[in-house]
Amino acid sequence: MKLNLITFASSLATRESIFTDHCELLDTINEKFDVKYIFPEDLGNGLPQGATMVFVGSGGVEEMVKADIDQLPPYVVLIADGLKNSLAASLEILSWMRLNGRQGRVLHGPTDFIMHGIDDYTRAHGALECLNGMRVGVIGRPSGWLIASDVTYAAMRERWGIEMVDIPLDEVVKGYEAVGDDEVHDISDDFINRSIGVKEPSRDEVVKAMRLYRSVKGIVERYCLNAFTLNCFDLIPTTRTTGCVALALLNQEGIPAGCEGDEQTLLTMLAVQAATDEMTFMANPSKILDNAAHEMVFAHCTIAPAMTDRYIVRNHYESLSGVAVEGIFDPMDVTVVKCGGNDMGRYFISKAHLLQCTSNPNMCRTQLHLRLDEPLDYFLERSIGNHHVIVRGDHVARIEAVLHMLGATSTT
Repeated sequence: MKLNLITFASSLATRESIFTDHCELLDTINEKFDVKYIFPEDLGNGLPQGATMVFVGSGGVEEMVKADIDQLPPYVVLIADGLKNSLAASLEILSWMRLNGRQGRVLHGPTDFIMHGIDDYTRAHGALECLNGMRVGVIGRPSGWLIASDVTYAAMRERWGIEMVDIPLDEVVKGYEAVGDDEVHDISDDFINRSIGVKEPSRDEVVKAMRLYRSVKGIVERYCLNAFTLNCFDLIPTTRTTGCVALALLNQEGIPAGCEGDEQTLLTMLAVQAATDEMTFMANPSKILDNAAHEMVFAHCTIAPAMTDRYIVRNHYESLSGVAVEGIFDPMDVTVVKCGGNDMGRYFISKAHLLQCTSNPNMCRTQLHLRLDEPLDYFLERSIGNHHVIVRGDHVARIEAVLHMLGATSTT
């Protein structure tokens, strides 16, 4: 991978001495990355493409960085090995940046720790390049109860480089009516046969859910969408089915698909997928079981079957109609994350351990009993909306790197 290192050092240092004094770290970086070193006098030429970070080679560079701040990346990663007063200088620079509205962080510690951080931020740069130019659909207006979950489209275009596209819900209904039962028999049987059981829905209900899936997939293709959120509840009276299966299967196909027209959670799903290449689960924080132990249940009625260890075909919890997915997992580590605000400027993230899947009849169908690393007072005092996003595995560092570079700051 390519890496640009903007290198600052005191006027007392020569270029040769920079590489000699910091050889342990710089040699390790050079072994893993194709490094282009950029010095302050080169900054007037603009930055080359690729991930760009700042290497602090000594103390006494604070004013140099301050003078060149507008030519540095929007999010400034300061790498310091601690030699030649580089850590002290980095902390002063970081403090000045925060006082002046610039975001960044210092990468310092053992060489392995620094290398992990460089890797995370290099990959985050790749994720941002992936997000830039994406088209995100809002199919139907957000559900009425989501009073804190919309975004400002102009801010998303400026900060994330994505285009938000409004699409009338009527297009889904027309597409649904145009799909015949015979067109979805095979995928209906496959969905049933891959499950470990069917509880409430009849096969005819599964066929209707698959017709809706075909309709929504057609809209994704027609509008060239990279992700979308669907006001699924408003479809129930007209189609007499639910969108749970459509969202589940499109998530499985690599198209982040969110429920209820929730724009902030969909964008979180999109960022997490870009950061991890993993499918995500959008869920309600449904019940705190033990505040002291940080245990709570997250639940929703749709999840990509391929994300689960096994699944049961169910009906939709709130409406007791249509088709939903009860995903079942073996115990494992997961990451819980939410980015939100009108400009997606705040985030929460925590590693968690899945203890068990529950089957409470008074909650949505897929239910994950988690023990979070972070205290649960966030949910009761500073929660970013309702829905949160869960991804398999511990991806805290990688996701945080992406959210930092998108301009978001932690709630903790």
